[in-house]
Amino acid sequence: MKQINLLLFLFAFIITSCNAPEYPEFRKMENVSFKSLSFDDGISVTLNGDAVFFNPNLLGANVTELDCDVFINGKKVTHINQDISAEMKGNSEFKLPLDFKVPLKEVFKDVKPTLGNIFKKKKIEYRLVGSLKVGLGNIEMSIPVEYEDEEEVKL
Repeated sequence: MKQINLLLFLFAFIITSCNAPEYPEFRKMENVSFKSLSFDDGISVTLNGDAVFFNPNLLGANVTELDCDVFINGKKVTHINQDISAEMKGNSEFKLPLDFKVPLKEVFKDVKPTLGNIFKKKKIEYRLVGSLKVGLGNIEMSIPVEYEDEEEVKL
Protein backbone atom coordinates (compact mmCIF):
# COMPACT_ATOMS: atom_id res chain seq x y z
CA MET A 1 0.00 0.00 0.00
CA LYS A 2 2.86 2.37 0.79
CA GLN A 3 4.34 1.68 -2.68
CA ILE A 4 1.08 2.63 -4.38
CA ASN A 5 0.84 5.85 -2.35
CA LEU A 6 4.45 6.67 -3.18
CA LEU A 7 3.83 6.03 -6.91
CA LEU A 8 0.68 8.19 -6.85
CA PHE A 9 2.59 10.97 -5.08
CA LEU A 10 5.45 10.82 -7.62
CA PHE A 11 3.01 10.77 -10.53
CA ALA A 12 1.10 13.79 -9.15
CA PHE A 13 4.38 15.62 -8.48
CA ILE A 14 5.64 15.04 -12.03
CA ILE A 15 2.34 16.11 -13.60
CA THR A 16 2.03 19.32 -11.56
CA SER A 17 5.68 20.31 -11.85
CA CYS A 18 5.80 20.12 -15.65
CA ASN A 19 5.12 23.40 -17.41
CA ALA A 20 3.88 23.59 -20.96
CA PRO A 21 6.68 24.57 -23.36
CA GLU A 22 6.78 28.23 -24.36
CA TYR A 23 7.61 29.65 -27.78
CA PRO A 24 11.04 31.22 -28.22
CA GLU A 25 10.83 35.00 -28.17
CA PHE A 26 12.34 37.24 -30.85
CA ARG A 27 14.38 39.87 -28.98
CA LYS A 28 16.12 42.06 -31.57
CA MET A 29 18.25 42.35 -34.68
CA GLU A 30 21.90 43.20 -34.12
CA ASN A 31 25.09 43.56 -36.15
CA VAL A 32 23.06 44.54 -39.21
CA SER A 33 25.39 45.57 -42.01
CA PHE A 34 25.40 46.28 -45.72
CA LYS A 35 26.62 43.30 -47.73
CA SER A 36 26.05 44.18 -51.39
CA LEU A 37 24.14 46.30 -53.87
CA SER A 38 22.44 44.87 -56.94
CA PHE A 39 20.61 46.33 -59.92
CA ASP A 40 18.48 43.29 -60.83
CA ASP A 41 14.87 44.48 -61.29
CA GLY A 42 15.67 47.88 -59.76
CA ILE A 43 18.07 48.74 -56.98
CA SER A 44 18.19 46.44 -53.97
CA VAL A 45 20.55 45.99 -51.05
CA THR A 46 21.52 42.77 -49.38
CA LEU A 47 21.89 43.06 -45.63
CA ASN A 48 23.12 40.61 -43.08
CA GLY A 49 22.75 40.53 -39.33
CA ASP A 50 21.91 38.41 -36.34
CA ALA A 51 18.36 37.71 -35.22
CA VAL A 52 18.47 37.28 -31.43
CA PHE A 53 15.94 34.94 -29.83
CA PHE A 54 15.41 33.78 -26.25
CA ASN A 55 14.41 30.19 -25.45
CA PRO A 56 12.54 30.23 -22.08
CA ASN A 57 12.36 26.41 -21.92
CA LEU A 58 14.77 24.15 -20.08
CA LEU A 59 15.03 21.88 -23.10
CA GLY A 60 17.03 22.96 -26.14
CA ALA A 61 16.45 22.06 -29.79
CA ASN A 62 17.91 22.56 -33.25
CA VAL A 63 16.71 25.39 -35.49
CA THR A 64 16.37 24.26 -39.10
CA GLU A 65 14.54 27.06 -40.95
CA LEU A 66 13.37 30.66 -40.71
CA ASP A 67 10.50 31.73 -42.97
CA CYS A 68 9.12 35.25 -42.54
CA ASP A 69 7.89 38.40 -44.25
CA VAL A 70 9.54 41.75 -43.54
CA PHE A 71 7.32 44.84 -43.38
CA ILE A 72 8.62 48.42 -43.27
CA ASN A 73 6.13 51.17 -42.42
CA GLY A 74 3.30 48.69 -42.93
CA LYS A 75 4.38 47.55 -46.41
CA LYS A 76 5.79 44.15 -47.20
CA VAL A 77 9.27 44.72 -48.63
CA THR A 78 10.80 41.25 -48.69
CA HIS A 79 10.47 37.60 -47.71
CA ILE A 80 13.16 35.63 -45.89
CA ASN A 81 13.32 31.86 -46.26
CA GLN A 82 16.57 30.41 -44.97
CA ASP A 83 17.64 26.91 -44.11
CA ILE A 84 19.55 27.14 -40.85
CA SER A 85 21.58 24.78 -38.76
CA ALA A 86 21.81 26.28 -35.28
CA GLU A 87 21.51 25.03 -31.73
CA MET A 88 18.92 26.61 -29.45
CA LYS A 89 20.08 25.97 -25.89
CA GLY A 90 17.59 25.87 -23.06
CA ASN A 91 16.86 28.99 -20.99
CA SER A 92 19.21 31.23 -22.98
CA GLU A 93 19.56 33.61 -25.91
CA PHE A 94 20.63 32.32 -29.30
CA LYS A 95 21.54 34.09 -32.53
CA LEU A 96 20.58 33.22 -36.07
CA PRO A 97 22.73 34.75 -38.83
CA LEU A 98 20.53 36.10 -41.62
CA ASP A 99 21.08 37.43 -45.14
CA PHE A 100 18.19 39.20 -46.83
CA LYS A 101 17.60 41.33 -49.90
CA VAL A 102 15.52 44.52 -49.68
CA PRO A 103 14.29 46.25 -52.86
CA LEU A 104 14.78 49.98 -52.24
CA LYS A 105 11.85 50.99 -54.44
CA GLU A 106 9.51 49.26 -51.95
CA VAL A 107 11.08 50.99 -48.94
CA PHE A 108 11.02 54.49 -50.42
CA LYS A 109 7.88 54.12 -52.53
CA ASP A 110 5.90 56.94 -50.86
CA VAL A 111 8.82 59.09 -49.69
CA LYS A 112 9.25 62.46 -51.40
CA PRO A 113 12.49 63.88 -50.03
CA THR A 114 12.80 67.65 -49.76
CA LEU A 115 15.71 69.75 -48.62
CA GLY A 116 13.86 70.46 -45.37
CA ASN A 117 13.40 66.83 -44.34
CA ILE A 118 16.71 65.34 -45.49
CA PHE A 119 18.32 66.04 -42.11
CA LYS A 120 15.25 65.38 -39.95
CA LYS A 121 15.18 62.23 -37.92
CA LYS A 122 12.51 59.81 -39.08
CA LYS A 123 11.27 56.65 -37.49
CA ILE A 124 10.90 53.54 -39.60
CA GLU A 125 8.59 50.89 -38.23
CA TYR A 126 9.48 47.33 -39.08
CA ARG A 127 7.76 44.05 -38.44
CA LEU A 128 8.70 40.40 -38.92
CA VAL A 129 5.91 37.85 -39.33
CA GLY A 130 6.50 34.18 -40.02
CA SER A 131 7.76 31.01 -38.41
CA LEU A 132 10.83 29.32 -37.04
CA LYS A 133 11.16 25.57 -37.60
CA VAL A 134 12.80 23.66 -34.75
CA GLY A 135 13.51 20.00 -34.29
CA LEU A 136 14.30 17.66 -31.46
CA GLY A 137 15.29 14.23 -32.65
CA ASN A 138 12.82 13.16 -35.34
CA ILE A 139 10.17 15.66 -34.26
CA GLU A 140 9.94 19.05 -36.03
CA MET A 141 7.53 21.85 -35.28
CA SER A 142 6.87 25.31 -36.61
CA ILE A 143 6.93 28.15 -34.07
CA PRO A 144 5.26 31.47 -34.91
CA VAL A 145 7.45 34.59 -35.02
CA GLU A 146 5.95 38.06 -34.79
CA TYR A 147 8.03 41.06 -33.83
CA GLU A 148 7.49 44.79 -34.22
CA ASP A 149 9.83 47.71 -33.49
CA GLU A 150 10.98 51.03 -34.86
CA GLU A 151 14.34 52.56 -35.64
CA GLU A 152 15.34 56.19 -36.00
CA VAL A 153 17.08 56.96 -39.27
CA LYS A 154 18.18 60.01 -41.25
CA LEU A 155 16.94 60.22 -44.82
